[in-house]
Amino acid sequence: MTRRRSPATIVAEPLVWQGSLVFVAVCLDVVLFSDAVVASPPEAGGPRTGPLIIIACAGAAYGLLLFRRRALLPVLVAVCALSVVVTLWTSYRPVIPVCIALAAVIAHRSVRVGIAAFALAVVTSVSWVYAEDRLHNWSLTGATIVGVQVGYLAILTVSGGIGWWRQTAERHAEYRRAEAARMAIAAERRSVARELHDIVAHAVTLMVLQSSGARAVMRTDVARAEAALDVVERTGTQAMSELRRLLAVLRTNADDTRGTREIELPPGLKKMPELIESVRAAGIDVVVHSEGSQRTIDPSVDAAAYRIVSESLTNVTKHSGAGTAAEVQLKWGPTHLDIDIWDDGRGAGPNEKLSTGNGLMGLTERIVLVGGVFEARPRDSGGYQVHAELPLPEKTLLENSVPVA
Repeated sequence: MTRRRSPATIVAEPLVWQGSLVFVAVCLDVVLFSDAVVASPPEAGGPRTGPLIIIACAGAAYGLLLFRRRALLPVLVAVCALSVVVTLWTSYRPVIPVCIALAAVIAHRSVRVGIAAFALAVVTSVSWVYAEDRLHNWSLTGATIVGVQVGYLAILTVSGGIGWWRQTAERHAEYRRAEAARMAIAAERRSVARELHDIVAHAVTLMVLQSSGARAVMRTDVARAEAALDVVERTGTQAMSELRRLLAVLRTNADDTRGTREIELPPGLKKMPELIESVRAAGIDVVVHSEGSQRTIDPSVDAAAYRIVSESLTNVTKHSGAGTAAEVQLKWGPTHLDIDIWDDGRGAGPNEKLSTGNGLMGLTERIVLVGGVFEARPRDSGGYQVHAELPLPEKTLLENSVPVA
């Protein structure tokens, strides 16, 4: 199960990092494309603008760029318009802000939109060339003007290339995430299928033993034989229920794991005390509460319930660390078993190297397969909360098995 951070943390970290990078880029733009820091020699001629006006214009461009992720195209248009106005009326040419907005559009929009954005940036660059000639007191030759235009086009081309590279990288990353998710789901389904196979095999073995016992005592102890056959009937009903779950998994997984395994039941809630003790040994203060009358449940549901508690507490040790207080609550209702696990998140700290990022997906798949509901989210007060609702049978099965001779 993956441990999700709070929305505020997810949003704040990239904003601070990106805002700092954009600030540095705008400062570099002021140094390279204005005379606010290094004044041009007097013989260059042309108009000059005060540093405060240039800094104000750069601040306006910086403020627009902070909203580029929310409104890519409007920000690009606004930055280009600002660049043209500032270029025509001052000695400052906002080049890098246009490049940043252009790269963002190309990185997150279609090819057609990217081409249109690049064309808009090229039109904007004409004003920069015009300003270069004006700032040099209209002394540039035609060849020099062409060279300056080619230089600005090269800068825009590099910016567009960076945007295209980012788009390609994000697409590959998204594909890898989707492939990893698909493989995780397939692996979890195969694991569930093997567990269900073991449960069905166990039930069939019990049916065979009970029917053999009934045959042996049928003529000498009719009551005992009838009790054994009753167990066979109830066990067969449960086996059919588990078999339907098994077939639902196998229909979506044509590949099968070949080989033999010992027939054994997966761990269930009866193993939970051992699990709790192992988690406590890792430094987690775990408290367990149980409400309602505990009942015998289907083995697959029992395995899912154990897996919920196990995976949740394991993630507490991964993401919060020693010193964390956690609570496990089981509520036994007439038709459902509600499981709630939460922690305060006040441990020694996370160890993200231990997280594979696939646990939450596997738990969701497992619980859906047994007909349950699963939810996981961060708590407002800190830590994490997991809630699951698992179905309970109307009547208990595999109880009061009749021993055979």
